[in-house]
Amino acid sequence: MMKRIIAGVILITGFTALTNTTIAIESAVKKKWFLADTTQQPRKKLQALRFEGTIQVDGVLNEAIWHEAPLAGHFFTYSPSIGDSSKYATQVRTLYNNKAIYFGAILYDQPEKIVDGLSRRDDHRANADKFWVTLNPYNDGKNIFQFEVTAANVQSDMKLSPRNHDRAWDAVWSSGVSRSDSGWVVEMRIPYDAIRFPQKDVQTWGINFWRLVRRERAVSSWNLIDRTRDNTGSQYGELTNIRDIEAPFRLSLFPYVSGYVLPDKRQSDYSYSAGMDLKYGINESFTLDMILVPDFGQKRSDNTVLNLSPYEVRYSEKRPFFTEGTELFNKAGLFYSRRIGGKPTDYYDAYGRLEEGEQVVSNPDEANLLNATKISGRNQNGLGLGLFNAVTGNTYATVRGEEGTRRILTQPFTNYNMMVADKNFGQNSYVNLINTNYYEPSTGRLEDVIGSAFKVSAPGNYYAIWGNAAYSMKKAGAGEDMVTGEYVDARAGKISGHWRYHYRLGFLSDDYDHNAMGYLRRNNELRHSMDLSYGSYEPNGYFQNWRTSLEMDYRSLYQPRKFSDLDLQLSGRATLKNYISVGLWSHYSPVETNDFFEPRVANRVFKRPASYYFRSWVSTDYRKALAFDFRGGYGKAEGTRYNYELGPRIRINHKALFRYRFEYDMDAGQKGYVNDSYPARDTIVFGKRNKETYTNSLSGSYVFGNKSWITLNVRHYWSKINYSRFYNLRDDGYLDEYPEYRENEDFNFNVFNIDLMYSWNFAPGSFLNIVWKNSIYHDQEIRQNDFPGFITNLQNTLDSDQVGNSISIKISYYLDYKYLFKNSG
Repeated sequence: MMKRIIAGVILITGFTALTNTTIAIESAVKKKWFLADTTQQPRKKLQALRFEGTIQVDGVLNEAIWHEAPLAGHFFTYSPSIGDSSKYATQVRTLYNNKAIYFGAILYDQPEKIVDGLSRRDDHRANADKFWVTLNPYNDGKNIFQFEVTAANVQSDMKLSPRNHDRAWDAVWSSGVSRSDSGWVVEMRIPYDAIRFPQKDVQTWGINFWRLVRRERAVSSWNLIDRTRDNTGSQYGELTNIRDIEAPFRLSLFPYVSGYVLPDKRQSDYSYSAGMDLKYGINESFTLDMILVPDFGQKRSDNTVLNLSPYEVRYSEKRPFFTEGTELFNKAGLFYSRRIGGKPTDYYDAYGRLEEGEQVVSNPDEANLLNATKISGRNQNGLGLGLFNAVTGNTYATVRGEEGTRRILTQPFTNYNMMVADKNFGQNSYVNLINTNYYEPSTGRLEDVIGSAFKVSAPGNYYAIWGNAAYSMKKAGAGEDMVTGEYVDARAGKISGHWRYHYRLGFLSDDYDHNAMGYLRRNNELRHSMDLSYGSYEPNGYFQNWRTSLEMDYRSLYQPRKFSDLDLQLSGRATLKNYISVGLWSHYSPVETNDFFEPRVANRVFKRPASYYFRSWVSTDYRKALAFDFRGGYGKAEGTRYNYELGPRIRINHKALFRYRFEYDMDAGQKGYVNDSYPARDTIVFGKRNKETYTNSLSGSYVFGNKSWITLNVRHYWSKINYSRFYNLRDDGYLDEYPEYRENEDFNFNVFNIDLMYSWNFAPGSFLNIVWKNSIYHDQEIRQNDFPGFITNLQNTLDSDQVGNSISIKISYYLDYKYLFKNSG
């Protein structure tokens, strides 16, 4: 009880201090104590010209009004050099009216040398010349909208902030491209409902214009950007003279219909669904996003791996609703969206609750997501607010026995909630408060986490203090005690310039947990680390640029204070003058380490010997039709680990690109946990094993035009586990041979996935997607070391039952309020 009282006092005191700190920072901002930037280059200014009427967005700047608009020219190099005058002349003009802002750019070049490879929408690595605009309507250096057009008129867009690049964000806007004898021309129309801006009579926006000349990998910008400094958004120019514009009424509907065919060797099945996404502009700053009857069946398959560690594998999010517009919710590392509609909490219990003669007929590996809603935005005072809520319904496994079928509840009705308040100070500092809440009404299970993330930058944004903190409260069910924990991760150091360094102090108490809505690899850790790095950002000698860093980590348990490990890491990367990139990463643990997590039993430890590992990589120039990636590594610990990867990239023409990757990984003589229940709970069995893994993957795309394309992803993952001996883990952490253990633990594990998708952007914001997905999971016990060869193993895998085999078609249509009521302009 006393511990909880103390924790509560700490929490109240902490938030009181945070409030006082916020007030103090606000005062310091007004007095410009630490946010003035005396080292920054003067910001260029460009006047936008207001006009009445409409412009045809066709890439031809033949309307007379274009020639009246002020000109933005004289670009500076961003890469490979910094701050030189660009040798490629670029001219940009800006117009606006009551409905949209327009950009017209003339990019001078030799027409025959312009690179105009086709690509998918939002392929930011397209092999093409590009022009893009970054808009920062609040002029805060943080909330930035990027609109990009290639020489083939392929669009990309994203939202940027110093801590996040939201590449999944999509807006509906117009562009046109044309060629001339002196280069190429871009015309863009960005409607006001695609961006957020303050409600002021006269506005000044942060802005920058960018250009990529692909054949030379030369990037330039209108306002000079110094890559050696943190937060490029604070270095933009300014767009002035924006007057008397109003945020439009924003209401967009995205209804969809989808149908699925599930072919099977015995009998095919069919299904269909319909639903809708909704976007509503609450005001000029905040937007409501809602998804009703979601359907994520066409999302790309995960790159599943065999996990023998005590830690959960973190997979990336691929569902659009959870990747778009989530920057506010990804603060302090407390939100892992895969928890929502992810694997049910009692998924594996279904197998443990089988009665004699029963077998599992179906056990969904995704909870039944009913709906999800988010409200987010930032006002003109720099205050960002976010509210997220999602609901999953009861999810059941179905089992069949002699007496028929029955259902086992694997995930009860659950509510997920998150609230964020984020305050910007100047262009480089912030502080926020975050709350996540997970609740199962039927069981009373609860997890509530309160956290904060902060950054305070010194003048010039060269030095900063930043970090995260959180306090968790958790109940296993109704009538259970509340368990609380604390988490702090604080850093201080130099964040800009050639030399950079920082010191880091972090701890997670032994009862801290935010895994119900977040991802936590492990708790009960105290960490001290120091990092020193140096980078050369401009061409020099043999290099275009290079960077190297040295880091030292010292870890121990938080409670009790017991040494865990000491680790030194040295890494470096460089791009040569011929654009071949090379890199090296290595770590060295010079002393014996204490692994408190591998035994999977509290208060036990496994002693690991001193170890080292290094890997290197080489990538050739991706501009060429044929390029290669190579990686290789070698290390020693309990055993020997070595791996290599080879990946050619072939561009057949300006429409087709294919990538193949082969990866081999051998961890020989690895010692790790086997089980802790043989013959009794007090015996923890370890084993010495070889883990041998082969991964073959093929990906490719063919682009029919800038509105339609087809993509292919095929992956076969094969891992073999072969044990040579077994051990009993002693109380002191060392191993004794355990010949009495005679269980067979050798096995074969395979995953085979195919994702084939055709996409057609048939109208603004509207898509037709046709997808074939095939997933096979195959594992088998191996006796007497009788592992199959590669071809036999692949054939056995393909002959196995398919976990998922579906052909689907989905049509989603963009309906905008102003067009529905013929209010366009």
